[in-house]
Amino acid sequence: MDSSFSANTHRQAMSNKRKTVTFDQRRPSIGHFLKQFAANIIPIALSHKLMPTTQLNVVVSQPRVLAGEFLNARVLLDSADPDTVIHSLTAEIKGVGRTGWVNIHTDKIFETEKLYFHSQVALCPPDTPIPAGKHQFPLQVMIPENVPSSYESQFGSVRYQIKVVLTANTDQASCSEVFPIVVLARSFFDQVPVNILSPIDFRDEIDFTCCTLPFGCVSLMVSLPRTAFRLGETIEAQVTVNNRTRKALKDCALQLAMKTQFEAMSRYEHVNEKKLNEHLIETVPLGKVKARHKEVFAKCIVRVPEGVPPTQNYNRDGGDTAIIAIHYVLKFTALPGIECEIPLIVTSMGYADTGKQAAFVIHNARKSPSKQQRTTRTMIEGKTLYQ
Repeated sequence: MDSSFSANTHRQAMSNKRKTVTFDQRRPSIGHFLKQFAANIIPIALSHKLMPTTQLNVVVSQPRVLAGEFLNARVLLDSADPDTVIHSLTAEIKGVGRTGWVNIHTDKIFETEKLYFHSQVALCPPDTPIPAGKHQFPLQVMIPENVPSSYESQFGSVRYQIKVVLTANTDQASCSEVFPIVVLARSFFDQVPVNILSPIDFRDEIDFTCCTLPFGCVSLMVSLPRTAFRLGETIEAQVTVNNRTRKALKDCALQLAMKTQFEAMSRYEHVNEKKLNEHLIETVPLGKVKARHKEVFAKCIVRVPEGVPPTQNYNRDGGDTAIIAIHYVLKFTALPGIECEIPLIVTSMGYADTGKQAAFVIHNARKSPSKQQRTTRTMIEGKTLYQ
């Protein structure tokens, strides 16, 4: 019995020893760790030897360039290698519009890309040696007159960029950089109808009914000096509200909103789909109007920001359909459930002729609102709200 017990103990010890040997064989050796360490350190050491010796930058003469005018810029090159030879130094200017989204109901992918502008300019002769130090190269490119404004949104964008590519005699001196630029679409008062630049009164009637019984009527009139404005200009409106109902109108406000319509094509079926997005730019609170009361809100000031894109319509020049259309509206809102929209046109500039623009400014400063002959337009015909 003792001999069998000792034999079992011996076999168990040998089994544990074999397991220990197997476990030790699976553990990575010190040499393996050294190989991994060397593999990680050597590329880092080599990367220090391949550090770039040149740096590119672009300085533009103005923050925004107007379509139809020259883009004036300077390409700055900083070189640390005295033996650098430039094989080619080019600037590629490009403007691309993109729209895209996924239809949440059908899971179809819609995307469209349109090239608006593409130009390439050589900045210096080939095989030009440059010493160490800072160098600059002038760049002048004409932006086409009919390109749209730079724009960024969730469902689409219009982006312009300058891509500078430097090819030199060494890999360390060769590099490329991309620099975004902002383009403003070209539009003037001369391009809009004359009646849009005249004073106008917008009228609307909102009838309230409850259980097919008349509940009252709200009469609204918005007086504007014109419906075309340029970027950075202020809109002075007069709002007259005649509340002939038994309920007070609350949270009356005048709003400036930008509406953008995107169009894209499905990836496989080649079917177009449109998406509308509304962005609220500014809100002017007016207060409330009591029941059976008439209120006049004079000098309601709304400002058109400088940084927004101007109105961008479809088929502006009779060509292809634009994939991004931008419109502006002036809205009057009130509770319960009153919303009236007035379409506006926003241009990037005033009149193209400086003399006509100066006369227009003087005329606006001298005219009296009470003596203007105004046109009346009904905003919505037969609009009825049910409660």
